[in-house]
Amino acid sequence: MKKICFVLTVNFGSLFADTEFLKEYFSKDYDVSLNYLRDKDSVDYLVVSVPFTPFKNENDLPIIEVPAVLFMEKDFETIKDYIDNYFASTQAKN
Repeated sequence: MKKICFVLTVNFGSLFADTEFLKEYFSKDYDVSLNYLRDKDSVDYLVVSVPFTPFKNENDLPIIEVPAVLFMEKDFETIKDYIDNYFASTQAKN
């Protein structure tokens, strides 16, 4: 199972009163982390909102960019589409 980490910066953290719901929604298809600092050495991909606050991608992990408005609207289905499309396009290249 692919290990993804949502990098939810302080700017967007207040938009998610219940980050566990976000984790629960995506855990059906992915091994999900919401804590980059704790899990940066054990995840395979980062999911970030665009635009996003700069951060140091210490392990140079692949980044899946998702429009920030989708997080604000809690449109998890479309966010999942972005993630799934990323994986489909990277598989097609291999």
